[in-house]
Amino acid sequence: MDTAWQEIGFYFESKTGEAGKDIEHRKMRIKKSLLLEDARKWAQDFIRAKPELKATQIRRFYHDVKALEAKIEASGFEKNLPLIKMLKSKVAYACPKYGSRKVPIVFKEFMDKCIDGIEEQKDFEAFTLVFEAVVGYFYGEGGRTT
Repeated sequence: MDTAWQEIGFYFESKTGEAGKDIEHRKMRIKKSLLLEDARKWAQDFIRAKPELKATQIRRFYHDVKALEAKIEASGFEKNLPLIKMLKSKVAYACPKYGSRKVPIVFKEFMDKCIDGIEEQKDFEAFTLVFEAVVGYFYGEGGRTT
């Protein structure tokens, strides 16, 4: 299995349009590949993994992310950052080291890497878009619906 996804960086710096502009004036943009090729690859990895990621599980975690998005809108990012980081424990619970796993290890690794990369609101927003793309490809690539 290709492990290029293990180094997830949500953003890259765009070029400034004008010479002499300070680096702080550069815009940060989400990597297009994260929403296209990478999202499709992750979805395919989740489908091929053992145990196969089921739709109920991916929906569960996607729902948690969308609920956090609403909480952030209502009460701010900093207040909710601990809850974002707590997603890792929820995924770990679904993917124990020993015993029956509800999600494959590759899904846990994906979520851990993404969550580790979230330090600012823009990081969470990028993660939400990436996860949405992965969910879309999951269904589009034939992910289990039960």
